[in-house]
Amino acid sequence: MNSSRWIATLLISSFLIVASAPRSWAEDASQAKGAGSAGATAAAVVSDVFYVPGKAIVCGVSGVLWLGTMALTFGTLYNEAADFVKGGCGGRWVLTGEDIKPTTSY
Repeated sequence: MNSSRWIATLLISSFLIVASAPRSWAEDASQAKGAGSAGATAAAVVSDVFYVPGKAIVCGVSGVLWLGTMALTFGTLYNEAADFVKGGCGGRWVLTGEDIKPTTSY
């Protein structure tokens, strides 16, 4: 029970730190902000609350699958087993407003 409270406190505090961090220093001056960029950034922050832990779970499961494949094949299918981990742990771990923003090409 005590560990679940600690984990919940850690998740909530990390969410608050990320949500309140100023982003203006990271933006290029030549970037023009669109009308929906604030909404897209807010949607990305809220989505990260579920996306990042989900990505960590998928990465952990893919590591277990890699370990199982390596044990069952005695290491002969190393490259195929590595694809489990590459697929589960690769790619983006944090969503940004650019990932959420709809495209305007017609």
